[in-house]
Parts: sequence; structure tokens; C-alpha cells
Amino acid sequence: MRGRIAMAAALVCGAVAAKGAEPTVLHISSHLPKRATVTIDAGKPIEAPGYGSTAVAIAAGRHVLSVKTAAGVSYKADLDLKPAALMRWKGRGYWCVNLLEGSVDVYSTEDCEEDVTDAG
Repeated sequence: MRGRIAMAAALVCGAVAAKGAEPTVLHISSHLPKRATVTIDAGKPIEAPGYGSTAVAIAAGRHVLSVKTAAGVSYKADLDLKPAALMRWKGRGYWCVNLLEGSVDVYSTEDCEEDVTDAG
């Protein structure tokens, strides 16, 4: 039974890959001096380094991004990640945001490209 389930899962994964579905990520830049804890839709916490960046897999759609720091910064931002706004690079689609002291700045596709490609 397990073998059949594994085979079915492999076929589904292969079908998705065959369709050319690219992985999509949220590139999170931080202009906060210390690390921040970020959650998306009340999910698993993500650590964003102070004056650094990280990335997390995410799907298109509406999301709520929550930001908290040890220095007392705490806020939420609504994100509407649209496929048309993806920046594509090296086989992935990127949306980019910047964590500021009291808000999230959603990058344009051009700004996202600059931030992601500069990061490597």
C-alpha cells in the first residue's frame, strides 16, 4: 500500500514539474537593526536578520504578514501577491517586501529584481 501511495505522489510531483510550475517565494528584506520574527498567515515563525534578508516559499493570493522584534516593534500587513507581479529569476518567481520600523514596503517588480539579484 505504501508503495502505491509513494508512486502516486511521485506521479503527481512529476506532472506538476512537467507543466513547468515554477516555485514562488517571498523575499523578505529587513531594514530593522535587529532580527525580527515574521509569520505569514499565523504560520511557522521565520527569522529575518537585522539589515539582511531571507526567503520563504509562498503561493499567490492574499496573506497576512506579522512582524515582531525584541525592541517592541509589532505590526501586521496585508499582502496581495499576484502572479502578474512576479519577478522571475533562475527558475523561480519572487515577490519582495521590505520590513521597516512600523510597516512593510511591497517592492515593485523592478525593485525586487535589484534586491534579489544583488543578494546573489
